[in-house]
Formats: sequence, C-alpha cells, structure tokens
Amino acid sequence: MKKVMKFVLKLLGKLAVVGLVTFLVTFTIYMTNAENKIIYYVVRPLLNKHYDSQVRDRRI
Repeated sequence: MKKVMKFVLKLLGKLAVVGLVTFLVTFTIYMTNAENKIIYYVVRPLLNKHYDSQVRDRRI
C-alpha cells in the first residue's frame, strides 16, 4: 500500500509540474498576443502568396 501511495504522489507531482508549465506557456502566448503575430507575419504572407498566384476568371 505504501508503494502505491508513493507512486500516486509522484505521478500527481509530475502532472502538477506539467500543468504549471502548460499554463505558463499559454498565459505567455495570450499576454504577448503571439498567436496573432504569428498569423500576421507567417501565415498571412503564405496565404497571400498562394492566392495571388492563382489565375482568375473575371468574366461576368
């Protein structure tokens, strides 16, 4: 029984550390507005390049 409790406490400790690190990373991304910066500086130019290279049919 003592081994099981030791294992459970060790597992809960590791889960707490992983949860804290995950929270800190997501909080930092939120506070620095990093997701919008990545979209603006990385994703948008790639999408613009893709859609600007398409041939358009402008007939009505």
